Amino acid sequence: MTGLTIAGAVTPFPGADTTLWFCKHCNALISIQSHYSVAEAYCPTCLQTPLEFCGTFNGIPVLHIGNA
Repeated sequence: MTGLTIAGAVTPFPGADTTLWFCKHCNALISIQSHYSVAEAYCPTCLQTPLEFCGTFNGIPVLHIGNA
């Protein structure tokens, strides 16, 4: 199953690792937060295409929009 957040701030799960994946078929970037190691993932858009592992990072960057 996949969980998608469309709008609003993204709050990482405490103790979860975040990994970044890339789909060569549709050029999608996918982040996965999990308490367990993810060895293989499939694109939620293409459904059958394996994703290429890009790396890990601590937290998801959040876009902040404000008045200057």
